[in-house]
Amino acid sequence: MMRLAPIVLFTYNRPVHTRQTIDALLKNEYASESDLIIFSDAPKNCVAEDGVRQTRAYLREITGFRSIKLIERAENMGLAANIIDGVTQVVNEYGRIIVLEDDLLTSPFFLKYMNEALSMYEDANEVISVHWYIFPIKTKLPESFFIRRTD
Repeated sequence: MMRLAPIVLFTYNRPVHTRQTIDALLKNEYASESDLIIFSDAPKNCVAEDGVRQTRAYLREITGFRSIKLIERAENMGLAANIIDGVTQVVNEYGRIIVLEDDLLTSPFFLKYMNEALSMYEDANEVISVHWYIFPIKTKLPESFFIRRTD
């Protein structure tokens, strides 16, 4: 069996969106065999407190993954710093990662596609990341293709 990348989810104060993201992930073939690591940022002000509290309450109830690790930030880091810190921690520990934010809906084939692509390109030094979405364009593209962009 292939080595599965941990799924890293970054959340803030959107419990409904977060639930939809998790529900979509749970429909994936590899969900029950995958580690889920969640970085929940702290509220930046009193307006965000209730949403963060509701989101964290939901996150503590999630089941269906091989393991679930919830990191609740004590202070607000902001989106960029939270993602940079979380990705760095997980990549240093696991060597590979699947990154999601709390407003993304994945297909039931997402984890299969991402894990197979990460395995396929693991030793390809010219490939820095694998993406599952690009903005719509009019040009017909092959199923797999390379583009130059900044990550």
